[in-house]
Amino acid sequence: MKEKSKNNPNIKEIYKQLEEELASINPGCNTCGTCCHFDEFGHVLYTSTIETDYIKDNVEVPSFDPEKNVCPFLVNQECSIREHRALGCRVFFCNPHYKETLAEIYEKYYTMIKDLAIENKVEWHYAPMMQLLKEKEDNT
Repeated sequence: MKEKSKNNPNIKEIYKQLEEELASINPGCNTCGTCCHFDEFGHVLYTSTIETDYIKDNVEVPSFDPEKNVCPFLVNQECSIREHRALGCRVFFCNPHYKETLAEIYEKYYTMIKDLAIENKVEWHYAPMMQLLKEKEDNT
């Protein structure tokens, strides 16, 4: 059995705080999976190594083509890893009225995640999620 990263409880707590903050502003999400088709939004989902480690520690990453720019965890138009999804997924909503507020929230929690990496002397790499997942897959 694969050993989980020591950052799992910490990142989980950060995500819990984020979910509570998002619930307080209620930007709305109908879980349709549309936002997971990154090219349709002209979007590249960035994550950190801590986030991709958290994903890989908790779910199996399916084979995927990173050139397609569609989340490999999108199954039947739904997120198959909703509980373990990255920060960028958690704060990206189709509702344009929250764009500015969510950018501020993203920066706040991005800083918390980066501080976690620094505190635990974990390599910090911030790149497109598809690239980081593929690198991790190639290195295992």
